[in-house]
Order: sequence, then C-alpha cells, then structure tokens
Amino acid sequence: MPHSKIVLGIMAASLKGARPDSPGTLLPPEPRLSRSLSVASQTLDIDVYVFSPEGFDPASGSLFGCRYANGAWKLELVPLPDVVYDRSFPKTAESRRRCSAVLGAMSERKHHERLNGSLPSKLRVYESLRDNSAIAPYLPATAPYRSIAQLERLLPDLPRGVVLKPAAGMQGRGFLHIEVPPLKPDALIVRGRTRNNMPFKESFKDFQKLGAWLQSFMGSSPFLLQPYLPLRTFDDRPYDIRVLLQKDASGEWQVSGSAARLGRRDSMTSNLHGGGIAVTAADTLGANFTPSKAEHLLRKIHALSGQVALRLEESFGRFGELAFDFGLEPSGKLWLLETNAKPGREAFRQAGDKQAAGLAVTRLLQYARYLTSRNAPALTTAGESAKDRLSRPQSKSRP
Repeated sequence: MPHSKIVLGIMAASLKGARPDSPGTLLPPEPRLSRSLSVASQTLDIDVYVFSPEGFDPASGSLFGCRYANGAWKLELVPLPDVVYDRSFPKTAESRRRCSAVLGAMSERKHHERLNGSLPSKLRVYESLRDNSAIAPYLPATAPYRSIAQLERLLPDLPRGVVLKPAAGMQGRGFLHIEVPPLKPDALIVRGRTRNNMPFKESFKDFQKLGAWLQSFMGSSPFLLQPYLPLRTFDDRPYDIRVLLQKDASGEWQVSGSAARLGRRDSMTSNLHGGGIAVTAADTLGANFTPSKAEHLLRKIHALSGQVALRLEESFGRFGELAFDFGLEPSGKLWLLETNAKPGREAFRQAGDKQAAGLAVTRLLQYARYLTSRNAPALTTAGESAKDRLSRPQSKSRP
C-alpha cells in the first residue's frame, strides 16, 4: 500500500541565511545529520527540510526552510511540517523562548507531532530514576552543590575525591574533579575542563581559597556534586559506553547502536568534543574484561537502557529517541552517567559502525511516519517486553 507524502521539519535554533533576503552560504548547524536524513527520506516519500524561528512569518503563516538537493542547500518556501524534529540548541533564554513560541504559532496554523520530547534538568532526571528500585543501584549519588562546606564535610570520607559538573552542561564542559592527594594532604587539587572545553589543573592550600575560585568558575550556573568514580580502562584512559535507543516503524524501542568513547590518558573525560575518540563498544569491553563478562555487560547495558527509557516516559512523556552514557569500573560495576534527548551520531561514524549510523537515520524517519499514521499518545511505552527484547545477545550494534 503506497504511503502518502509527509513533511518532516528539522528545527535549528538559528540558521545562517534563514531569511530569503539574507546573504551568505546556507548551511545547517548539523549538516551531516540533516543531509543524511534528506537523502534517506527520498525512498520513504518524506519531505525533509531544516528551518529556524527566523524563517516563520506568524502573520501569513509562511515558512522558509532549507532543502538539500543536488549537493547543496537551497532556501525556499516550504509547507508547514507534519512532524517536527527539534535539534535546536538555544544559547540564551530568549532564544529558547523564541523556539517555543514559533512552534506554538506553527501548531495553531497546522497541527504537528513532535518526534521527541525534552528532558528537564539533570537533577530532576536523577530524582525520577532514583525512585525506581531497579534503576537506583546504577546511579551515582548526586546532590546540588551549595557551598564549600559540603566539600569540607565530604572529602575526608572520599579518598578518590568528588566531581562537580554543570547541572545543564554537555560535552564535558565545566567538569571538575577535586581531591586531596594521599601524598600531599595539605593540598586541594582540581583537574577538569574549562567552559571552552580546555583541560586544566589548579592547586589550593585551603578550602577558603578553593571556595572563592569555585564561585568565580561557576558564576550563577548550578552545579551537581557526585563522588568520583574510577571509570578508566586497564591502560588508564577514561571511557564510557554510549547507547542510542530509538523507536522503530511500529513505535517500539530498539537499540540502534552502541559505541565506546575513549579519552586521552591525561584527560578526566571521554567526550569527543574534548579530544576523545570512538571505537566499537564490543571491542572496548572485550579488551577490558573476559569475553563472557564483556558480552554480559553489553547485554546488561542494553537492557538497562530499555528500563531507563520506559521510566523517563512515565515521568516526562513520550520520546522517540534517547541516548545513555554508561561508565564501568575495573570490577565491572556499572553506572548510568548521563541521559540525552538530543543525541549526536558522531560516535558511530568514528567507530566505523555503518549499520548503527544507518539505523540512527532510517529509524528516525520510520518513526516520523508512524507518528502520522495514528493518533500518537502523550505516553508510549512498550511494556516489560522491551526489557527482554533489548537484552537479547547482539553483535556490536545489531538490534
């Protein structure tokens, strides 16, 4: 049975040349992702374009968007979308409000489905997951950072130190590790990454000086406090496992891919934007654990990802894709480090996992069509069968 054409609009917070009278070369903020979706959509009878708030005229209801054709992006008048894939990363509160207002105004002209929901603050996500007894054991203890007095109380009982990270941060920016070295008990050592993602190291003689420096470093941004966890490979490189879950053409959660991100030996983080590299998850786990344990851990990671996805939907509404970052101690102890509702795909490309990179695109398009084929509920879950399906043995990223 032939499909009717549907329209998928990819929303960016800002788009160079987003208005027809703006000079300059057109290029979306995530050109590789937008191009891949545009090319793959041609066989699925889906019209794909990229738009931003500046391209919408609320008075007339017209929308200008960028379409990819013949190897180039062209700005043109486009129909209002049936489905919106929000890839906006607003840098200011005003930009965030503008994105929300435009989507609301567009919806008044023509109803559209949101391909993905949004997650609240990291603390609210943590609190929701902590209340689930099956997930709670995999969460590092987390609390808002309030004052240097917290560190004074905690550090004596945490020989590995503590971690401070922005409550709304990403890409490892602003990550801090604070410890009292065993061989230098009169020093407070801070290692981490600046807001520009540059590595640094500082030393302080007392908590008062450290507190003043932290106040300057953090500004008015809220930070979260966690115990430091030894999440490093056998050759002392920081690493984590990134898992991408997406809903398929039937609206069911599936693992589209998993990859390991390896940081440099002198780094505290494994993020690709901070100089890390991506390799296959199976190979990395196999290099750090026995074959049977590596297979068990990957199955556990995939199964836990399914449980977390269901819990997030129970708490915050429907999602179409979610990414999770997992850390592993040398003993095999597993930790859920991050959840992400606007995941990237670069790890799969770098790892050479063409299957995962392809699924990350096609499943998104298939789910967009699924959303228009029926009245999608505000909350879509796959029940307990999702946990069993996601924990099946997999070869690398095979679902």
